[in-house]
Amino acid sequence: MTQAQVQPADAIAHPRHEQADDLPDIDATAFREALAHAATSVTVIATDGPAGKAGVTCSAVCSVSDTPPTILFCVNRRSAANSVIRTNGLLSVNWLHAQQTGISQLFSGVGQVPMRERFNDARWQASAHGVPYRTDALIALDCRIASAMEIGTHSVFVARVLNARRADGMQPLVYCQRAYATTRPAQF
Repeated sequence: MTQAQVQPADAIAHPRHEQADDLPDIDATAFREALAHAATSVTVIATDGPAGKAGVTCSAVCSVSDTPPTILFCVNRRSAANSVIRTNGLLSVNWLHAQQTGISQLFSGVGQVPMRERFNDARWQASAHGVPYRTDALIALDCRIASAMEIGTHSVFVARVLNARRADGMQPLVYCQRAYATTRPAQF
């Protein structure tokens, strides 16, 4: 298995967990309620290519490895952006700062603004890789999809990072307890 390949979870065997299929899953509502208390970064995944231009607000993004530079992100399979991201293969991940709640709302579909119009802002520019990115994002990564798998309601994409941009001096936008928030350094 190469570094870019993902082994399906059901292919991993462990003697202690042979009976795991017999254990009941947590109720979906209880699961959502529990995770609503976890603070997550707010990003917009954006792409442009043969399948068109699309973007979606995403809070399920994390680093996987720095060698090779790799992230993963999850997109609901019902999202119109899902198939566009998959087909285009190249994308940007834009971490929003605390003053960008409107961008998060826009790309989550609030207001039913047509997809092309969501990019009608001079701060969306095309990267050297041809993907739209926010010039005023806290962090913007250009990425190429390395693999994808379907788990329940979502697609899990693993992507190699091609380029990174960052801005200093801004607080990140996070989502916690079903509300936008930001962070401050903890005082010790």
